[in-house]
Amino acid sequence: MTQKSIPVATLTKAQIKPFKKLLIQYLQHLGVKLENMEEAVLRPDTDNGPEDGDDFGAGVGLREFQLGLIENENEILHEVRAALKRIDGGAYGLCLHCNEPIPIGRLEARPYARFCLEHQLQYELGQLDID
Repeated sequence: MTQKSIPVATLTKAQIKPFKKLLIQYLQHLGVKLENMEEAVLRPDTDNGPEDGDDFGAGVGLREFQLGLIENENEILHEVRAALKRIDGGAYGLCLHCNEPIPIGRLEARPYARFCLEHQLQYELGQLDID
């Protein structure tokens, strides 16, 4: 019987340090950004209504768009927090599916990446069974 060994992360503490700093900056930036976006959505319209029938409902579409942006930013915020937990737990830089190291270039592009490229694609296509 063969057991799957858990590989050691290829990133050193010195390599992880700038990623942690960057992720903390993301948290700060996203927090301010989300606060401003939420205030904009919650702010009552001062417009008394459309001037012509073609614009009717445009405010509703804009509000839905803004809510979608907030949802996306909240998802990124969640991913950043999870990445920081992986740093603290010693699992940062490892694919959550195969436990293989995520290429450093991918982490530089998306420091909160959860999967290697192969498994990210499978995840996006709905083909990856994760907990």
